[in-house]
Amino acid sequence: MLEQLSSPVATSQVQWEFIDCVQLAHRWCLPASWVRDQVRRRSADPLPHVRFGKYVRFRWGSPELGEWAERRIVGSANANRNRRKEILQ
Repeated sequence: MLEQLSSPVATSQVQWEFIDCVQLAHRWCLPASWVRDQVRRRSADPLPHVRFGKYVRFRWGSPELGEWAERRIVGSANANRNRRKEILQ
């Protein structure tokens, strides 16, 4: 994945912006402490993130982050989709 960011030939590939907890919290209008809690290992479905030693970063615009947020949408369409998945399994 880091190859994708550093590849000089990759002109059509997507490059994501790495942001920290505070920036993600600001963009989602949430407390930074909530974002940090969602990264911890004890979280049932942790936020997709990248660790650089003790530093945690998020790939803004990545499909993983978008899918994580999609799973939290409350509404009839999302509830029906999840119900269908349970029935199929």
